[in-house]
Amino acid sequence: MALMLAGRVLEVDGGTAVVEVAGRERRVRLDFIRNVEPGDYVRIYYGIVLEKVSREEAEETLAHCSYSGGESIEMKFSLDGLETMGFRKPK
Repeated sequence: MALMLAGRVLEVDGGTAVVEVAGRERRVRLDFIRNVEPGDYVRIYYGIVLEKVSREEAEETLAHCSYSGGESIEMKFSLDGLETMGFRKPK
């Protein structure tokens, strides 16, 4: 399972940045995006910044997961509507 995180850029150092995600600092890579500055909000996928987003979009991204700041991340999904997408609900 893949996880998209989001946060606020604290500092930029060449090809990496320090991003605050739910109160915890993470060093991430800037391989696919340019012009990232402290104060920007970004989406992160497997430690790589994919795009700049608004603060609201960053908060919405984090709202889809319970990020404790520890080593584990708990994802919560709703099964409502899956049948219309071709999936069956578990019994």
